[in-house]
Amino acid sequence: MDEELEKVKKRIEKRLEQSDRNDIEGAPFNDAMDHLGRIEGYPTKNLSKVNLKSLPLPIRILGYLLIGSMGLGVLTVIILNLIK
Repeated sequence: MDEELEKVKKRIEKRLEQSDRNDIEGAPFNDAMDHLGRIEGYPTKNLSKVNLKSLPLPIRILGYLLIGSMGLGVLTVIILNLIK
């Protein structure tokens, strides 16, 4: 009974050490999570490496139009509220 308890304690300690190392290194939890991250295209943890200029031109234009229209909409609502 004591031997089994020691084995369980060692396994738990080993898993805790592995999870601590994974948090520090930013490595995936296991191979399946690594594969999932690559397939679904999770963004990198370091956002300075993301190059937004590398998007295709139509997508960038659409993004600029959507953000611009939201900004103009907010300004329009504020101005109309001040006029009333």
